[in-house]
Amino acid sequence: MEKPQFNVDQVVPASVASRRFGEVRRNAKIIPQFISENNRIDSVVQSYEDYEKMYMELEVLRELTIEYNLSNRIQEADLNPRLRYDLEEVMGKAAYKEFQKIDSNMIADEDLFE
Repeated sequence: MEKPQFNVDQVVPASVASRRFGEVRRNAKIIPQFISENNRIDSVVQSYEDYEKMYMELEVLRELTIEYNLSNRIQEADLNPRLRYDLEEVMGKAAYKEFQKIDSNMIADEDLFE
């Protein structure tokens, strides 16, 4: 995977960024600004809109990855029934004891089947 690409106009030394933070923020609304310290990129300033978009895309990717891994594990278990595990073994003893304390009647059907 490649690292992000940027041009020299986007790199701002930390000392300059501290003196001209308003300008850095304005520029970041157009294109991300990379703050350097000792000739190495240290931080990135970007618009909240860009951050929010990136965050949402990352969350979707995380969910897809979980679903993909679960699908593969289910497929593997279906092919080899000896690979199945008890829930207590998967959760661990302490978590399983907490799980057993849950009163299923306390959860409304609407919450279970959204």
